[in-house]
Formats: sequence, structure tokens, C-alpha cells
Amino acid sequence: MLKELYGSILIPEEVYKETVVRGLAEGFADALAVNEAIKEGWITVSTPTESDKELSRRIVEHAPEVHKGEAEAITMARRTGLPLLMDEASGRAVAETFGLRVRGTVYVVLRGLKEGCLRGEEAKETMLRLVEKGFRIEPRLLSRILRAIEAHTTEGRGGSMSGLLR
Repeated sequence: MLKELYGSILIPEEVYKETVVRGLAEGFADALAVNEAIKEGWITVSTPTESDKELSRRIVEHAPEVHKGEAEAITMARRTGLPLLMDEASGRAVAETFGLRVRGTVYVVLRGLKEGCLRGEEAKETMLRLVEKGFRIEPRLLSRILRAIEAHTTEGRGGSMSGLLR
């Protein structure tokens, strides 16, 4: 769905190491999927510039809850002006202090529904599966999202999701 929605994705070197290198070593299925997308060419691994490395180091130093991969993603998004996809709250907060517009998994699922990449039932199943796998989301927000998916599906238009897709 990311390929359909965005065409291509740029990830920093450290995210590649965290996701693919460590993921393959630990047997995570998503590591295989990301690695395949890199081979196909729609995910590109970007080497950080020296200024990116320095800013990433300072971010981690001053906000130790932000991992190196998140810091690299923030500095890369800042340099390139590309949208930033990130779920981690501490990383999102830092990114927002730099004026970056950050989107996360919920946004991607809802946008996938709105753009026709997912059907309503698939979007609901995806959200519930994410929670089942450990994705943290406030129960009230999850309920609101599921209701918006249902309303979008029954009404056949995205008006009910507009507040969630900001």
C-alpha cells in the first residue's frame, strides 16, 4: 500500500540497519518485505550527510528516548522536505519542533481506504491486527477510527474521515 500511495520511499541508513539487517538476523517477516522493496527499487536507502549525522547525534544526545534511526529520519526529512512517516511519540514530538509534518500508521491506513487501496473491512481488520500485534493506540481513538471507517464504507465517501486525515 505504501508503494501505491507514495510511489517511492526513502529511508535513512540507520533505519535500514534496524529494520532489515537486525530484522533478518532475528527472523522478522517485515524485514524480508522491506528488503524485497529495496531490491525492487521503490524503497531507497539514503546515506546521511555529515550535517545530518551531526544533527542526529545532537537529537539523540538531548532526547535519548529518540533512537538513532528516528533521528536520522527526522534530519533527512528536514533536509529533503519529504513527508515523515513515524509512529514513535518521542520522535514525532522532536520532528514537530523542527516544523515537520509527521504522519503515522493510522494515517496511512485511512488514506489507503480513502484512495481505494483498501476496502472498509480490510481497513478495520488492519487496525485490529495492528493492535493485536502490539500497536499502541488509545481505546477511544481506536473506536473513533473504526466508526469513521464504517461511516466511510456505508456512505461511500470520505467526509467522515476528514478530521482524522489532517
